Amino acid sequence: MSINLDGIIKSAPAGPGVYVFRRGKAPIYIGKAADLKKRLASYFRANASDKVRRLREEATALEWIETASDIEALIREAELIKRHLPKYNVLMRDDKSYFYAAITQEEFPRIFTAHKTQLEGKKLRRVIGPFTSGSALRVVLKMLRRAFPYCTCAIPHKRPCLNAQIGRCLGYCCIREDQKARSRSHAEYKKNIKNIIAVLSGKRKRIAAGLRRSMRAAAKKQDFELAARIRDQWEALENVFAHRPLFEVELQTGGGRFSDREWRAIEKVIRTLLDASRRIRRVEGYDISNISGVDATGSMVVFVNGRPVKSLYRKFKIKTVRGANDVAMHREVLRRRIAHPEWQYPDIIVMDGGKPQLNAASAALSKFKIQSSKFKTPRIAALAKREEELYIEGKATPVRLDSLPRPVMHFFQRVRDESHRFAKKYHHKLREIDLREQATHK
Repeated sequence: MSINLDGIIKSAPAGPGVYVFRRGKAPIYIGKAADLKKRLASYFRANASDKVRRLREEATALEWIETASDIEALIREAELIKRHLPKYNVLMRDDKSYFYAAITQEEFPRIFTAHKTQLEGKKLRRVIGPFTSGSALRVVLKMLRRAFPYCTCAIPHKRPCLNAQIGRCLGYCCIREDQKARSRSHAEYKKNIKNIIAVLSGKRKRIAAGLRRSMRAAAKKQDFELAARIRDQWEALENVFAHRPLFEVELQTGGGRFSDREWRAIEKVIRTLLDASRRIRRVEGYDISNISGVDATGSMVVFVNGRPVKSLYRKFKIKTVRGANDVAMHREVLRRRIAHPEWQYPDIIVMDGGKPQLNAASAALSKFKIQSSKFKTPRIAALAKREEELYIEGKATPVRLDSLPRPVMHFFQRVRDESHRFAKKYHHKLREIDLREQATHK
């Protein structure tokens, strides 16, 4: 065997991705992993199975493709297996162990997961796969449904279903009597199914770029309601592929809490990372939500000893900034927050954004420090969503979030995501009030 084992294990990244065993140029086995270094090391254990030993003996090269998340690895693995049909993927698995996403051939198609043998004889519009994990595929579909709602009702009915009430179904597709609405909105439903097929087929970036273009076009026409719906779709899609483990994206704030022991370990790393001189108890996260500056809102979420405390959350309606100036809005929110010493000041502030947001927070806090000698300036960090990089006050180079221990990475992401959720919720409320007022004056 010509594979350099020592070199592979040392150079493999400890993150998600897809790996390929090759004989010459031909792939003979393709797999995915949440941690490539650990997974690849498992193939070279002394007690490996006979099939794994044969794979090792036949392979002449091993390579990998790093991905941003487990979900991206799952989809990339399925794409490559379908394209190459590697020999050992067939030997190590059969049709009964692979999973597929099936789209029905109906007026309003439904999507379900099944083994290949369970799909035989069914009238289907499209079958996507093979996927190696049925549970992972179901989680992905559940999350994609938040971005692109579709129907799962078995038969038509008279009233909107629960899924329609919570935004996971468009509502008209499964109501028997509302034929006019069904006909009018058929194109919207078909577009959602088309987008899901494209994402599961590895074309997520193309769909995301299209949503961003549509959002900007709607905002330019001052159709802010449409722009907001498209933005919500884009954000839901990006969240599916966020840099975090597959099943952790399903955790909601308030769930998945850190134990006291876990928080002490996380807190120790954060103190070192941010050069914090005192113990970290209270962490505040800030975000801004607006569409072209309209109905702009700010949020402050509070975590105490690693746990969210919703009674301490605060929301801000932006008062002094006109237009889409995210940095100035952050400055306003921080100034207004600091004016409330009764809220207890934080040890750490986490801004949603990059270097500009970090500088805005630093300027606001420095000005207040001059006014109040008793104010203990907290350490400041800003988390850039797209690059998943953490900007830290006083440090020129940002820290890649995936280079941190996973619990620490998850904590920063949770603070960022919760501040984003809370700001967006308030923004939606203000927008609904404006729409009602506009309807009243017509």
